[in-house]
Amino acid sequence: MALHIGIDGCRGGWLFSIIEEDGSISIVLFSQLIDAVDIIKKAERIFIDMPIGLVDNKNEKRLIDNQIRTKLGYPFSSSVFTVPCRQAVYAENYKEALEINKAILGKGFSIQSWNICPKIKELDIFLEQNIEFKDIFVETHPELRFKQVNGESLQFKKKTVEGFNERINLLKIKYPCIVDVYLKYRKQFLKKEVSDDDMLDSLILTF
Repeated sequence: MALHIGIDGCRGGWLFSIIEEDGSISIVLFSQLIDAVDIIKKAERIFIDMPIGLVDNKNEKRLIDNQIRTKLGYPFSSSVFTVPCRQAVYAENYKEALEINKAILGKGFSIQSWNICPKIKELDIFLEQNIEFKDIFVETHPELRFKQVNGESLQFKKKTVEGFNERINLLKIKYPCIVDVYLKYRKQFLKKEVSDDDMLDSLILTF
């Protein structure tokens, strides 16, 4: 059975929104990607909010980051973090990573970018060790998908009550039962591990 999956990295690990062939929706939290191999094997396509493909030298470019920023526009473009080079991602700490990135790419990157480096590294290793999955994983961005569904920029940031309502109403376009799905799974996750916007982000990636 082919599944469509949207994955958002969160504090608790990796949040999978899974759309079955019959249209039913489930949301599952995996602490590590390797724990989700049995689900991934069944997927037709997986859209993930995490960088795929890291640069190793200054002659390589991740064009996707600037493309997404341009499409999102202000103020949502700030949600797209600068991705360090592979060597920096694998560094032991932020200070070392900054030095490496400046030496290789000639620039630094934010602490916010460093904070997601463990997830970037995990995904990079996972795809290197499971090359059969490389063709089904697609890097994307939830805010861009919400904008595309809306047809124009959203009005509110996702961490606000207004932003939550704006996004869940967009999800209703494809999934009329989405409020029930949200309420069902919201009580299964600790908020310190899975935030409300993590849930909505993983769901929009299945569109």
